[in-house]
Amino acid sequence: MESKRWYKSADALVEEIRSTQLPEQMLAVWFLGQAGIAVKYGKTVVVIDLYLEPRPRRAVEPPFELEKTAGLFDFLLCTHNHLDHLDPVTVRGLAQGNKDHDTKLIVPAPWTGVAQELGMDPGDVIGAKVQQEIRLNEDISVVPVRAAHEEFSLDEHGDYECLGYIIKTPAGTLYHAGDTIEWETMTEELKPYHIDIACLPINGSDWKRKKADIIGNLNAREAADVSGEIGADLLIPMHYDVFAHNGENPAHLADYMWQFYPARKYHVMAPGERFIYMK
Repeated sequence: MESKRWYKSADALVEEIRSTQLPEQMLAVWFLGQAGIAVKYGKTVVVIDLYLEPRPRRAVEPPFELEKTAGLFDFLLCTHNHLDHLDPVTVRGLAQGNKDHDTKLIVPAPWTGVAQELGMDPGDVIGAKVQQEIRLNEDISVVPVRAAHEEFSLDEHGDYECLGYIIKTPAGTLYHAGDTIEWETMTEELKPYHIDIACLPINGSDWKRKKADIIGNLNAREAADVSGEIGADLLIPMHYDVFAHNGENPAHLADYMWQFYPARKYHVMAPGERFIYMK
């Protein structure tokens, strides 16, 4: 049953992702709530930070039941080990479903053990390391880049615990920042990738949330500035809708873009919306 909070959800959303077919110069993107983004190029579906746990505090319920998605996702990318990004409900369900469909899970290298504890076969888990490109198939590759979830966090081997992912396809390059703030050299590090679509968090931070141990992200103005400085063709805001105590009104982004970046594109996606991108 579809939800009134979603533009499209449940079976209708799953079927749309499954059935979407586009010319090779086009890329399909879906917003799945919080930091959840699905990308389809050709027949390959990559989903990032899919969050399906049905918590009472959610302002927006999960987009679908994972068991309805059998054979749909080829790759699940998780940016870091927080429940709304590396979601145990999602990963456990994926592990169970992998008996019939070989979905690969890509996580920061420090969290491969967590994925295996949740039931993933070690052969289906790929540990991502900064700037070590991962080829998904002949058309698509992923470049992990570092993310500063208020600060950089490395394990004892020097591997970053929080990542963003740059997904490169013939139709365009998409950057999913994960959870991050801006740091001094962030935009200079990202410019060489010639990013077309920048998916950036906008929920920001403040003293009350820090007191409650809620780690912050870019706010709407910072996301707009980062997108503008790296020359992204399109900005898609994320991480503002699922939890009321840690959200943001995307209208603030729209106002700032109108004032300071009137010639740049952005799109505030409805939950469950499909966006077709072409350069």
